Amino acid sequence: MPHTTPAEKDLIGREGGSPSNLREQILEANQAVHALEGALYLARHPEQTHGYQRRILTATLDRACARLKPGAEVLDLGCGTGYLFLEFLQRGFSVTGVDLSREMTEALENNIPSVHRARARWVNADAETFAREETKLYDAVAMSALLHHLHDPGAVVEAALRRVAPGGIFLIFFEPLKQKIPSRFRYVLHRLLTRLHETLYRAEMRWRGIPLFEDRYALADYQRQFGGIDPLVLLPVLERGGFQVLELNKYCSRRYAWAAWIANRILKSENTFNLIAVKADTSRP
Repeated sequence: MPHTTPAEKDLIGREGGSPSNLREQILEANQAVHALEGALYLARHPEQTHGYQRRILTATLDRACARLKPGAEVLDLGCGTGYLFLEFLQRGFSVTGVDLSREMTEALENNIPSVHRARARWVNADAETFAREETKLYDAVAMSALLHHLHDPGAVVEAALRRVAPGGIFLIFFEPLKQKIPSRFRYVLHRLLTRLHETLYRAEMRWRGIPLFEDRYALADYQRQFGGIDPLVLLPVLERGGFQVLELNKYCSRRYAWAAWIANRILKSENTFNLIAVKADTSRP
């Protein structure tokens, strides 16, 4: 287990936890939050479903799936209600989804079209334990908005990489980026845009009668407390696993498409990243 930093100790103290079983406390917090979110998860997270983000999702999956053979087998760790899972199914692949939350996988089950059910499987387990105990290799292993929920993202990535077959693909999608905005002026504009679209978002959720449970996220969104995920920290893990990074894309995710357009096209700010890597196939000459 990683060394507990002063910032972590402060967070643990505020949440009433203890460093000795922090991983388990984070998993329990995620289980509780996602039980509350359930089928309304994507309704609470419009930043994943609006048109601007859908174009990023489609383009990223197009590039990743171009390297997969028809009927390939995909493992989706932290599959939730099916954000990536359903996309892979619709492209003709067989998909195994793993998620800690039974409420989320129940929503996923309800979202799977009957024509695709024979190629769909889901398991209730935490991603790291499943990846460590599973023996099967997959043509692709994917995860979306998972790592920031975990105590040790590097350990989970390391375990996930072992499940990728030679020549297979590893995809990280929609993770909060640990970032620095060097320009003070751009930083101020970035924060103003954040305040505006978050205010509108909360008003919309109140109008739609969708609770946000914001006071329940401190441990559940664990890595956000420390600024998100630094993808550069993951590169040595990928290299040790025999992977080559094909692309690392950084962009700005916002609740609404118009705000995402302003953030990306005008402010050029970044708060999210996607990564595609391929595993070396040593059997080929």
